[in-house]
Amino acid sequence: MPTAEEIARELESFYRHYIDVFNREDGRFFDCFAHPYAVVSGARGLATVANDDANRKSFGATMTALKKRGWVRSGIDSVKPWALADNFGMILSDVTRYKSDNSVLEKIRACYMLRRDGGAWKIMTISEVKAPYLGPGDIPRS
Repeated sequence: MPTAEEIARELESFYRHYIDVFNREDGRFFDCFAHPYAVVSGARGLATVANDDANRKSFGATMTALKKRGWVRSGIDSVKPWALADNFGMILSDVTRYKSDNSVLEKIRACYMLRRDGGAWKIMTISEVKAPYLGPGDIPRS
């Protein structure tokens, strides 16, 4: 049985991989999600993504919108993972999205709930933590 610290390291490693494949628009991005998964926000409520086809469509729309705003990459500012069970965890992350001239497009904070599925971590939910709120742990923003 893994320790909480080992699970936290696995979760952080997963998250770094997730951002890497997001930035490269690598097809392995889609392997990072459970199906269905949900995006939860105060503005839109609960939006579910039922399967891989829906995920690909959503990702395409997200990338089109980001690129239209000048996005070229996202950088991790901080990652705080928590083990909640042997096969269940949470990540709170701060990310900066950059433009081609290296200026900041935006800074975001998100909370992810994950489960281990067949030995691989998969995202079950994504929620944005809007400023000025800190989210779980009241951790100062990066």
